[in-house]
Amino acid sequence: MSSTAAAYRWQLVSRISAAMLGGYAFTWGLMALGMASLFATSMEFHDAEHLSAIVGFLVFLGLFLWAFAARSLWRVWLVLAGGGALMAGAASLVQQSLL
Repeated sequence: MSSTAAAYRWQLVSRISAAMLGGYAFTWGLMALGMASLFATSMEFHDAEHLSAIVGFLVFLGLFLWAFAARSLWRVWLVLAGGGALMAGAASLVQQSLL
C-alpha cells in the first residue's frame, strides 16, 4: 500500500469519524443547551425537549454534510468537538442555575 493510499484512507476515516462522532457531540450539546435554556425561559419541559430534538435532527444533518464539504479536517474536528464541549458545559451551568 502506498503512502498516498494510506493518507487517503486516514483522511476518509477521520472525516467519517468527525461526521458521526463530532456531529453527535455537537448536536447533543446543542440539544442540552437548547432544552435547558428554553425551560429556563418558562417553556414547558416536554415542549422544549421536542423542539430541541427537531432542531437537533436538522442540525446533525447539516453538520454531517458540512464535515465532508469542508476543506480543513482540523477545522471540522475543532468546531464539532470543541463546540459540543462548550455547549455541553454551558448547558450544565444553565441546569445548575435552575436547581
